[in-house]
Amino acid sequence: MRTGHVEQRTSHVIGVASLFCDNSFNAAVFGGMHRAARVRGYQLLVYYGPPRTAAERGVGLHLVAGWIAMYSTDGLEALISGGTPAVIFCAPAIDPRCPVVRAENHDSIRRLVDHLVGLGHRRIAYIGKSTSGDFVERGAAFDEAMSAHGLEADLNLLSSFHECTILHAERRLGELLDRDGKFCDAIVAGNDEMAIGALRAIQARGYRVPEDIAVVGFDDISLAQHCDPPLTTVRQSPELLGRMAVDLLADLLDGLPPPQPVTRVPAELVVRRSCGSAAWDAGLLAPEELDAPGGDWQRDMSRRLDAVLAGAALSPSGDRPLVWPEAEVIARGLGAALAGAETPEVAELERAFDSAVEHSDRIEVLLAVVGHIEDTAAGRLAGAPAPDAARRVETFLHRARLAQQRALAASERRGARSIERLVRANMAMAGLLASREMWADDRLGWLRHTSVRVGCLAIRADDQGPGGPELIIDSVHTSEPDTAALTGCRSRAGLFPPPELFEAASPDEPSGYLVLIPIASAQRDWGTLVLGGLFTESFADNLQPMSMWVSLLVAAFEHHATETALHAERDMLAAAYERERALSSTVRELGCPVIPLLPGVLLISLMGAIDGARARQIMEAVLSGVAREGARWVLLDVTGVPLVDAETAAALVQTAQATRLLGARVSLVGVGPRMAQSMVELGIELRGISIFQSLAAAIHQLTRRQPG
Repeated sequence: MRTGHVEQRTSHVIGVASLFCDNSFNAAVFGGMHRAARVRGYQLLVYYGPPRTAAERGVGLHLVAGWIAMYSTDGLEALISGGTPAVIFCAPAIDPRCPVVRAENHDSIRRLVDHLVGLGHRRIAYIGKSTSGDFVERGAAFDEAMSAHGLEADLNLLSSFHECTILHAERRLGELLDRDGKFCDAIVAGNDEMAIGALRAIQARGYRVPEDIAVVGFDDISLAQHCDPPLTTVRQSPELLGRMAVDLLADLLDGLPPPQPVTRVPAELVVRRSCGSAAWDAGLLAPEELDAPGGDWQRDMSRRLDAVLAGAALSPSGDRPLVWPEAEVIARGLGAALAGAETPEVAELERAFDSAVEHSDRIEVLLAVVGHIEDTAAGRLAGAPAPDAARRVETFLHRARLAQQRALAASERRGARSIERLVRANMAMAGLLASREMWADDRLGWLRHTSVRVGCLAIRADDQGPGGPELIIDSVHTSEPDTAALTGCRSRAGLFPPPELFEAASPDEPSGYLVLIPIASAQRDWGTLVLGGLFTESFADNLQPMSMWVSLLVAAFEHHATETALHAERDMLAAAYERERALSSTVRELGCPVIPLLPGVLLISLMGAIDGARARQIMEAVLSGVAREGARWVLLDVTGVPLVDAETAAALVQTAQATRLLGARVSLVGVGPRMAQSMVELGIELRGISIFQSLAAAIHQLTRRQPG
C-alpha cells in the first residue's frame, strides 16, 4: 500500500455534468464526446449529477478546463464564475457566453405529426417529461404542428408526466386509459422509452398497436426496433450531438467564438409498424449509380455498403470517413466468386459482419446490407465470364448470410453474458450489504463481475487538509499494479481523480473515460465512486446498471454505519453493565463491613436494600465474624437500610437464629420512627432480637454490662 498525497494539475480535462447517465442514449453521447475530446487533445470526466452538485462537492474542479452541462444548468454559474467556458447540452440557454447544442426538435416533431395525420389519425396525444427543456420544446412544436393541420392540441399531456422512463410512462398512461378509455388514436412520445412504456400500457388494457392507437417516439434507441411492434421514431445521432458539444467547447478554449448561439443537430424519420404504415424502406440506390466513374465496382460496392450501414448518402468524391472499412472483404469475396477465384471463408466474413453489428445492430439496416450484396451480385452475374459463376456466387451469398446471422448471434450472446455478469454483480452487492467481512476486505469486489476496467472508491476525509477537503482512496479495482498502489493515498478533492485512473480506463478505447458518481444519502456524503471503461457490451451500454449499483453501494454504507453504531452502543451498554456489576459488588462489600467495636462485640453497618443475595451475604459475614472474633454480641446497624419489609425482616430473623447457635446475640441499631411504624404495619416480630434507637444507646447499654 502506498501512502501519502496524490497531487496533479492539468488543463486538458473536459468536465461533463450530466443530470442523467443511465440510458443508452447518454452512453452513445458520452462515446461521441470521448472520441472528439481525444482528437482535440483532451480527456473526458463525467460527473453524475447537475452542475450544482459538482460545484458543491468540489471533486475534480481544479482539473477541468471547461464544462458541458447536460440537461440542466442548475448551478452552472458557480462553475463558470471564474471565466471557465461552458457549453449547454439539450437545455435552455442562460448566458450568451455558453453556446447550446440541441436536437432538431421542431422539424422532427412536425414530421411525426405530418406522418400520423397522413395515415388518417386526428386525435393525437403528446406525452413528455414536464421538467425537461427538450420535452417542453417538443411539446410546443407538437402544438404548432397540430394547429397547422387544423386539429386541436388539447391532448398535450406534458404536465401529466414527471419522468421519462418506461415504467413511469407505462404506469401513468395506464391510469389515464383506465380513467378515460381510448381517448386518442395516436400518441407522440417525447422519447423512445416513454413510447415503449405507452405501448405496454395500451396493450395491457386490451387495445392493439397500431390498429387502435398508433405510437411514435424520439431518439431511435436500440430497443425501439425490438419492441412489439417495432417503433416508428425520429433518429437523431447522439454521437454527433456529443462530438458537436466537445468541438464547440474546444473552440472556446482555443479562443474562438461560437458560430451561433444554438446549434441544432438534424434528425431523420424512421418508419416502422407501430404507426400502421409499411416497414422501413432502406432506400436502395438505383442500379445505374452503382458503378464508379473509374470502373472499380468493388470499391464502389464497399462504399455503398458502408453508406447503408452508416445511414448516410453516398458521397461522389468518396471523402466521407468510412465506418465499416471491413465491407471491402465482402466486395472482394463477391469479385472472387464471379472470377472463379478462391472466396473468403465464413469465419473471415463473420469477422467483417462483427464490425458491422458493432456499429449498428438495427435489423432493418443489416437486412438492407445483405439486400445490397444480393442486388449487386445479380447485376454483375449478367457479364460474368465463367460458366459456373452463378453457382459460385450463390455459394458466396450463402456464406455471407450465414456470417451475418452468426455475427448477430454472437452479439446476442455477448448481451446474455453481460446480463449474467450483472446478476452476479448484484449477488455480490447483496453479500456486501450483509457481510462485515466482505465489507472490510474488498468493497469493490463486485466489479469483478462487470466489464468495468477500473474502479475506485474514495472516502471523504474527516479532517481538512492544508489545501482544503481531501479524499482517501479506500479501494481500487484494476489489473494495473501501479493503479492498485493508489490504495490508501490521500488526494485533494479538487485534484481528484489522479492520472493513473485516467490511464487505466484505456483512453484510446471508445469507453475509455471516467465517470464520477457521488456516494451520498440525505444524511451523509460518503465519498465518490469512479468507474472507467464501463460501457463495452450490448447490455452494459445502456448504463442502467450504474444507478442500481450506486443505490446498493449507498445502502451498504448506511447498513454498515448503522451496524457499527449498534455494535458501539452494544459495547457501551456491556461496559456500563460491567461497571454496574463491579459497583454493585463494591457496594455489597462496603455495605456489610465487620468491625470489632468492643471486646466480644461486632458492629456490622448495613447499607442499601436487602434482597435474597444480600441476606445470604449478611449471614455469611456475621457468622464468619463471630467465629473469627469469638464475639458474644453482634450489632446490626440498619441506619442505611431504606426499607424493612417482610423479606428483610425474615433475613434478619434467620441471621439472629444462626448467630445464637454460635453462642452470640444479635441487636438492631438505628431503627427510627418510620422504620418502626412500617414494621408494626407489616406485623413483623423480631423475636430474640433487641433493638436500639442509636449506636450510642447500644454502646451505653453494652458498656454497663461489661465487667469493670
